[in-house]
Amino acid sequence: MKRTTKLLVTIVIIVHFMFFLIEAIFWMQPFLNEQLLVLLNNPVGSSFEVQAITLRNLFINQGFYNLFIMLSGVTGSILINKRKYLPGYTLILFLCFCGTGAGIVLAFSTKAYLLAAAQALPALAAFIQVYPLFHNEISKI
Repeated sequence: MKRTTKLLVTIVIIVHFMFFLIEAIFWMQPFLNEQLLVLLNNPVGSSFEVQAITLRNLFINQGFYNLFIMLSGVTGSILINKRKYLPGYTLILFLCFCGTGAGIVLAFSTKAYLLAAAQALPALAAFIQVYPLFHNEISKI
């Protein structure tokens, strides 16, 4: 992989890890959940604290989802370094597909446009760069 492709994949991995930390570990921090609840644009008549408590289990689940998706990218990178290109590229494409899709959903369902762009755009750029490498490996079969 080119250096720029590796950088993009690394960014996608870091973004997923960041979402894991925000959602599963630090969700109950008032400053954090208040900022995110505003961006979620969910006009509920209860306080931020009540909303955060209500959504805590969902955010923990969502955070761990991001962690597991991130681990697919880490595993893919390790496989590529071991010259196991096809499974490595497959896992990285999965990571990038999930990141792009989740970013698009986030953009259309909330006002968290910067977070959505941070999630979707590097993932899409990485997908575009990794797919030809994947296709090249498939054609060898």
